[in-house]
Amino acid sequence: MKVILIVLLLIILILTLFLILSQREISKINQRLKQIDLNSNQLVEISLFNPAINQLTETINQQIMEQRTERITTFNQEQELKETISEISHDLRTPLTSMIGYLQLLEREELSAEQQEAVQILLEKSLAMKSLTQSFFELSYYESKTVELELERFNLSQLLIDEMLKETATFEQQLIVPTLEVQEDCFILSDAKLVTRILQNVIANVLQHGKDQLRVELLQQEQTILTFSNKYESAEPIDPQKIFQRFYVASHARNGNGLGLAIVELLSKQLAIDVTAEVSGEDFTIRLAFPKK
Repeated sequence: MKVILIVLLLIILILTLFLILSQREISKINQRLKQIDLNSNQLVEISLFNPAINQLTETINQQIMEQRTERITTFNQEQELKETISEISHDLRTPLTSMIGYLQLLEREELSAEQQEAVQILLEKSLAMKSLTQSFFELSYYESKTVELELERFNLSQLLIDEMLKETATFEQQLIVPTLEVQEDCFILSDAKLVTRILQNVIANVLQHGKDQLRVELLQQEQTILTFSNKYESAEPIDPQKIFQRFYVASHARNGNGLGLAIVELLSKQLAIDVTAEVSGEDFTIRLAFPKK
């Protein structure tokens, strides 16, 4: 009887030890799964003492590899699509430019009022299509390419003033009065070309959707902060949570395709610039916070 009892105790001890080790291995697998970077080549380590756990980890590793393969395939397909859009957009720009040129020549001819109106409509639509094509090209280019930043120290104050002066005639045409409060000699370390493109797109957004006044402020202390605040025509309020989404345009928009600010957000992320939008009544504000010095 004592022998049987001793044997039973040994069996219980062995089963208890086996259960403890199994739980420990399962806990290790659980922790490993939490730590694994799915974009790397890491896999779950396989236990050697428990065949059932070995089979479980092999199945998990197989699923991880299949998911990685699917992500790589999807990523490559997305990149290919973006590059295709970029190439198509690039190919469309040349014939569009030629068509616009011929329409502008035709506009100078002696035409009837009806013909003149038709040419104006064609020219307006062609220019809008060219703008859309350019935005498609730019957005797909920056998304599909790994942009190598060319960091340099430059005067953001002077760059901002230069870009504002280039649009003086357009501001007058749109009856928008800019007010600049720009601190002198705000030097930053960034990519001047990409920052220029950001400024151009923000200003273009003001020209498309703004009215009456534009307030531009640039201040540099611990951080360089640039804000554009303008009045806008409001058939319905702008949703600041959606303003940087592609193709988002509020119903009050006269023109535009909603890609300009999407490009602003994309380039800002690449330059570590914090870009936000705020709406207060009829005031629409875009705020660019450059990295700290």
